[in-house]
Amino acid sequence: MKKKTSQWRLSQAALMVLIGSIIGSSLVSPSLTYVLGALSGSLLLVMINVVYVLYKKRAAAKKTDERY
Repeated sequence: MKKKTSQWRLSQAALMVLIGSIIGSSLVSPSLTYVLGALSGSLLLVMINVVYVLYKKRAAAKKTDERY
């Protein structure tokens, strides 16, 4: 049986990394540059995931249209 995974898994992981880095940074040594770096990295991963999901959805729709 094939396992179903979310297509937004990369975005979920990016959010968890952001939360972990904010908590870790505030516990060890609060640094705004570290938090901003984690934020920009997480946003980049989310944008890549959005492009991937939209591309995959359009490719599936195009493939369905070609059948008929």
